[in-house]
Amino acid sequence: MRAAGHDRARFLGLESVASNAADVLLIPVPYEGTVSYGKGTAAAPAAVLGASGELELWDEELDFELDSLNYHVDQPVFPAEGDTPGTFLVRLFGRAQVLSQHPGLLIGVGGEHSLTSALVRGICKSKGIAFSDLTVVHLDAQADLRSEHEGWRQSHVCAMRPLVELGVKLISIGVRSVQREECAYGQETGRVQTFLAQALADDPEQERQLLATLSGLTGSVYLTIDMDALEVHLCPGTGFPHPGGLGWWQVLRYLRTLLRDNAECRLVGCDIVETVPMLGTKVNEFVAARLLAKVLAYQFSRGSRKRSAD
Repeated sequence: MRAAGHDRARFLGLESVASNAADVLLIPVPYEGTVSYGKGTAAAPAAVLGASGELELWDEELDFELDSLNYHVDQPVFPAEGDTPGTFLVRLFGRAQVLSQHPGLLIGVGGEHSLTSALVRGICKSKGIAFSDLTVVHLDAQADLRSEHEGWRQSHVCAMRPLVELGVKLISIGVRSVQREECAYGQETGRVQTFLAQALADDPEQERQLLATLSGLTGSVYLTIDMDALEVHLCPGTGFPHPGGLGWWQVLRYLRTLLRDNAECRLVGCDIVETVPMLGTKVNEFVAARLLAKVLAYQFSRGSRKRSAD
């Protein structure tokens, strides 16, 4: 049942069910422990959940009712006094591992991008997924493959590096800010594919290759969306508002190909990160909430996809 008014402990304004009865398990992660430029991502989970209550429950593209699913919004994972980035991520890993024992699809609502590695490791540990069998689909303006930043290996700009080191395959989409060393590292591993934002905009063949890659994925997939992958007018408050990002319909085309049209891959988890609420506008959190709703509509719009994270 949809609640009246604004309730930030809900998703889509719907009642939160018990974790073992949910199709979707949301973990709010109000964390920005390694933010190095624009700040404010700690306020994002509450803002995104609040904005979700203003969305329509019917997806007009798919003729899908979002309230046909059951949602559990877990308690936020806050940083504790004295936490380092490492100790915080260990605690988040533990929470993700516990929640992943339930059959619902686990989704992290951040917060900064460093949380992705903890969520992925928790899901893989709980569900017995080998890292070498997992593909991470990564929408981001940055490659996030640095070995460290400002003394932290757990920095938000290193978010993908530990996962690649563990053996996952990585497909990065929308990148337009990358160090030479990051590019070289990705090439050396042989497990990183990068689709640059400019190439996707300028070369139709690049987009055809990306769509073919997403269509051809098999096995377990984790989806991580950094909001700065999008055009800056869709997320002006993100930590790194890079110009030249992906358009709204473009992103939906990629997500539809991966989640709705590809029946051979299995989405095991997702996160949406790096939203920064701003005074005087709701565009950042509303776009993030809408994008998350589209992910769910694509993933669950086939009846056979319900509880697909089992």
